[in-house]
Order: sequence, then structure tokens, then C-alpha cells
Amino acid sequence: MKTIIVCTDFSPEAENATHYAASMAKENQYKIVLFNLQSVSIHALNAQASADFFYVQTLKNQKKLEDKASELSKLYSIDAGHYLASGNFIEELHHCIQNTNGDFIVMGMAEKTLEQRLLGNTVTLAIHKIKKPVLIIPAHIEYTGIRKILFAYDHHRGMTWSAMNDIYNFVHEFSSEIEVFNVSESLEDFNEVIHDIDLNSGYDLDDIKYSFKMIQSAEVIKAIEEEVKLTNPDLLTMIPHRYNLLESLFHRSKTASMAYKNKVPLLSIPLNID
Repeated sequence: MKTIIVCTDFSPEAENATHYAASMAKENQYKIVLFNLQSVSIHALNAQASADFFYVQTLKNQKKLEDKASELSKLYSIDAGHYLASGNFIEELHHCIQNTNGDFIVMGMAEKTLEQRLLGNTVTLAIHKIKKPVLIIPAHIEYTGIRKILFAYDHHRGMTWSAMNDIYNFVHEFSSEIEVFNVSESLEDFNEVIHDIDLNSGYDLDDIKYSFKMIQSAEVIKAIEEEVKLTNPDLLTMIPHRYNLLESLFHRSKTASMAYKNKVPLLSIPLNID
């Protein structure tokens, strides 16, 4: 049984993503674990609240998480657990993955704000720091199945077997069809794309329905957005590139950009090259 870790702060977008994940779990007999990182208000810190105060708050948060897991378990007839943490978001999420044997992460995505543009948010952190697939659900999107997947593939960034296997597993488990979509400045790259993308990954290609499409354009994000509108997929899949410090000063992550802009769920697959 696979385990989905659902990050929640009980905001409207997180609640929506939670029900999306629960619907997935019911269809595929997955287990879900609600992950909540409790934070201490600046007012409590300024007031130098006592240890008893923080203990009571922890008990309240624990009860709220337990009640939510119980509600989901009854509503969707699924195995639902919970994991309350405090501290650094990425470190604690790593611990949750290890302790629960989590297979992938589900997160809700609010509309992009000025603060997010300047500082980023937990979604962009997870995309680039977590070595598990991260499924990002836009607000107000309900689960209706994953029958069609659009895989926006950048062959210049390379591919690993583990990343390809993660994509194959989604295609196979949801009985989806997949379109491999590449945007290139030169159509001469087409042969490279065919050579680089090996959907087989040790499996028989006859068991999945797939197609390739390549277009020439210098505006990658815009081209992907247009393809999403044209094909109306249930899921967009991308593999984020890991920039070093110098590269990050000049390059914006296309996966993070699409997470902000996207109107359909986005599955970010880690390369796991180290």
C-alpha cells in the first residue's frame, strides 16, 4: 500500500488538496498521512509564553489533526493517519517521509502573491528540496481521476531511471495516457528527444498509451500553458532542474513558475541524481 503525505495548515487550499488526496487514496487504496507543522505566533513569543501554554497548544493541534484524520477515514473509507511536527519545514517533512515510508507528497497551492514572488513558499521549497514526487493541487480543483498526463520534458536537463519510473508508475496505476511534450529552439533536437526519453524503463511499452509532440519556441512557459489549454490534461508532470547558487541568480525554475501559474495539478518529479 502506498502512502501519501498531505501537507496541511487547514487553509482553504490545503483543505481542497486534502480532499483531492483522499479521493485518490480511495480509488487506489492508498494510505494518507496528514502532516502539520505547528508554528508559534509572534505575539506568544513576544509575551514570553510559558511552557504550559505551548504544551496546551500542542495538545490542541494534535487533537485537531486527529479529528481531521478520523473524519477523512470515515468519509472516504481509507486508512488515514497524522503527523504533527515543529521546527524547520523541510527537515521535519524529511523525518515524516522516513517515519511513515511516504511515497509522494500532496500540497495545496494558493494564488501567487507579491510575498511569494519575493521570498518563495513551502511549495517551491518542497519542489527543490524533497527527493520524492510532489503533487501540487491548485485551489478549487477537485479530483475526477487522472486519465491524461502531459509530461513537459526538457531533454537538455537529462533524465534518470528513478524519475522515469516515478512517471511510469503514475501512468500505470491510474491507467492514464501520456503525452511527452518538448519545447525546443531548434527542431533539429527532435532526434535527441527520441533518444533521451525511454518510456520503457524496463517495461513493455505496449502496456501504456503514449505520444510525442515537439514544438519550436523560445517561450517555454507560454508554450506549456498553451499545450495545457489545448490538451486539457488531468495532470501536468515536470522534472525540476537543480540550479547551483550562481545559476539561480540568472535562471528561474520553470517547474516553480508552472506551479504558480498552473490551472491543473502539477506533479514535480525529482531527478535523484545524488
